[in-house]
Amino acid sequence: MTKLMEKPEELKVTANMDGVPLSLFRNGSSERVTKVYQRWRVVEQWWGEEISKEYFMVKTGHGLVYDIYRDVLTNSWYLSRIHD
Repeated sequence: MTKLMEKPEELKVTANMDGVPLSLFRNGSSERVTKVYQRWRVVEQWWGEEISKEYFMVKTGHGLVYDIYRDVLTNSWYLSRIHD
């Protein structure tokens, strides 16, 4: 079962020079990214504004699998989905 976040949750993420997440900070604790399953980019127009997001499906040291993304225009990171 998958939980799609009603509103994406902002995250603090440490990434390498290629933009791949290495760790994330959520709910007061840090989680190390142990595996990146997928990476994809979405670029589109919405009401005349460009939207550019880079998504990652990652597994953390806590055993959780998340879909997270970086808003390329603001460089902010968000959690969009939790897989179980």
